[in-house]
Amino acid sequence: MAITAATPLLAAAETPENDRYAAIFPPGWQARDVVMAAAESGQSTLTFGRTENIGIFVLSDPSARQALRDAGAWIILPASAFRGCLVEPFGQTVRTARESLPS
Repeated sequence: MAITAATPLLAAAETPENDRYAAIFPPGWQARDVVMAAAESGQSTLTFGRTENIGIFVLSDPSARQALRDAGAWIILPASAFRGCLVEPFGQTVRTARESLPS
C-alpha cells in the first residue's frame, strides 16, 4: 500500500523531457474539452494520452502549469513519468481524422 501511495511522489520528482507535461483532466472529458481548457489557459495541446482526458503540453514555466490547473486539470506531472501507462512514446505521431478515413 505504501508503494502505491508513493508512486505519484516519485513521478513528481522525475525531470520533464523537453518540458513535456501530461495534464490529467476529469474523467469523462473528451479531447474537445481538453483543447478548450488549453485555449483558456493560453496553451496548445501537443498530443493526447491513451485516453481523451489526458493532454500532453510543452510547459516551460510553473505559471503555465498553474493556468492549466485553473482551467480544470487535476494533475500535471512530467509526461515521461507516464510513458507506457497513460502516454504513448513520444516518437509516435497522432493520426488525424483525415488519415483515419478509408480511401
